[in-house]
Amino acid sequence: MTVEQSRTARTLSARVAADLRLRIEAGEWAPGEKMPGEHDLAAHYAVSRATVRTALQDLESRGLTVTRHGLGTLVTAHAATGQADLRRLESMTNTIARHGRQPGMQYRSIVLRPATEEEARKLALGPGAEVLATERAITADGETVAFSSDVIPRAVFPPEFDPSEVAGSLFALLERHGVRAVVALTEVHAVHGEHIGWGMRPDDASYLLLVQLHSDSRGVPIALASTYFIEGRFPFALVRHR
Repeated sequence: MTVEQSRTARTLSARVAADLRLRIEAGEWAPGEKMPGEHDLAAHYAVSRATVRTALQDLESRGLTVTRHGLGTLVTAHAATGQADLRRLESMTNTIARHGRQPGMQYRSIVLRPATEEEARKLALGPGAEVLATERAITADGETVAFSSDVIPRAVFPPEFDPSEVAGSLFALLERHGVRAVVALTEVHAVHGEHIGWGMRPDDASYLLLVQLHSDSRGVPIALASTYFIEGRFPFALVRHR
């Protein structure tokens, strides 16, 4: 198989997996219900059984299905829990909407400024490089679920970029300018302190802090985010299985 054929096969399996995830999340198959077999899925998507097999492996790696010899592929209870999978990279706007809640974004600050020494190191920026820095509260059904400080290299935007266009999802902002985050190196910490966040928030709250360095398909860093999720406001899960 050539490199191009291998890339095409991965793309096809990713598309099949993405569509199957949507169908599972929409409740097409209930927890414990058997999904169609490889042959039927291959015919439905007009792909090879090998492509379907790779897509099903993706679902199982996310804890959405489990394969049992003699039974086939079964949808797990995790698929209907309404919890966000820590391994899934998507905007919080999409995550919140996907779980049936109304997403919202309240920006506290949006500025262009020189990168700090640490930001420049993590984002592989040269001396004096400028970044777009934001502070925002992320809401679900009007309730604040997280506070986020984000830094994006100014160079990823065109020369005419105006910070006034920043609104809503930063992932969506990047994609409007042809930049897409495909991987995030993530550190996870449990933290607390009155210095975290602003406005109305629980007294003595605990937070799940995700420090994420996002990169594009070439491995180039495109965003650095520190997001503090308020304990109990939005559930996350990490499925472990064997």
